[in-house]
Amino acid sequence: MNRIPKTVNRKPKTRTQFFLLFALILLVGGCGKKLAPIPPDAVLPAAVRDFRLSQEGDALVLAWLLPRENLLGQPLTQIQGCRVLRAEIKGVEPAQPYPEEFVRLADIDLAYPRLAEVRGEAVIYRDRNLVPGKRYYYRVAAYDQEMYAGAWSRTLSHAWGVLPRAPQGLRALPGDRIVQLSWQPVTQEQDGRPVRDLAGYRLYRRTRDQSWISLNPQPVRGPAFQDLSVLNDVEYAYLARAVRRVGPDFLESVDSDVHAAMPEKRTPPPPVLNLVAVAGAKGVELRWDPSPAPDVAGYRIYRRQEGEVKFLLLTPALLTRPAYLDAQARRGRIYYYYATAVDNSRRANESIPSEEAGISY
Repeated sequence: MNRIPKTVNRKPKTRTQFFLLFALILLVGGCGKKLAPIPPDAVLPAAVRDFRLSQEGDALVLAWLLPRENLLGQPLTQIQGCRVLRAEIKGVEPAQPYPEEFVRLADIDLAYPRLAEVRGEAVIYRDRNLVPGKRYYYRVAAYDQEMYAGAWSRTLSHAWGVLPRAPQGLRALPGDRIVQLSWQPVTQEQDGRPVRDLAGYRLYRRTRDQSWISLNPQPVRGPAFQDLSVLNDVEYAYLARAVRRVGPDFLESVDSDVHAAMPEKRTPPPPVLNLVAVAGAKGVELRWDPSPAPDVAGYRIYRRQEGEVKFLLLTPALLTRPAYLDAQARRGRIYYYYATAVDNSRRANESIPSEEAGISY
């Protein structure tokens, strides 16, 4: 239904409008007198910067950066806090609230921010006094030491409803530069009613030295996800949230349980090529082609004597060059050798054996 505009008596509502009106009177009837300059403490703050609105769990979260300038574009010298206004309209579709529908939700004193969180220039305010089936509208302005508000931010809005239940049974299975995520489908809202407008799921990830990041801004429909943007040998933590669509907005559930996974390289290097064994004065000399794989950490040599079944490892420590001298070989015996390449992963993946090189020493 279209909202019928109301007739509103316009009155100056900020100290800036009062000063402009006073200056106009002086210009008209001041008989050529020069106006005294506006003192710096009479200039109000400009609009806050980077005003944002999002939903986290049971709250709508407002975040912004403090203004750095006053309304004249000069460096800001007077700022005491920030004022938050809110309007609420029944229904979840966007509408245009009237100015008189906005009421003061909070005055946040920057020196004693009991109602919000202040991190340097950033201010974060969480509104938890919300009713399902309504859309909430917010505006923010910084105010000076006399509680006069400066320029107002743009108006942001978000619909509210009953949250879906959190996903259960989250699993994170690591592979080679991949983590497979799965969980049980969500079928109910928090109040136990069936969820009929489930948009899907969002996945979040972090490492020990990072904050949570979203892996899929657009919800995935099914209860599975492949994280292909991971590195091997790095531990990642994951959580999932179910997502409802309420009007044009999304509402996420609270967090699922957190599960960790560490991808690791499981693909071995290619086999060693062109292994040869040559009798030398100090033993059997072995040579082979260097591995073309960029992640090869070294090589291993295995040997068996004629009549033996198993090959024995001769090099517990990796060889870093494609050559080896078997100084333990004895004259008059027949030996068989093979070589392998080993990568530099945490698993130390080993290639399949090279072709055997035999020699009668």
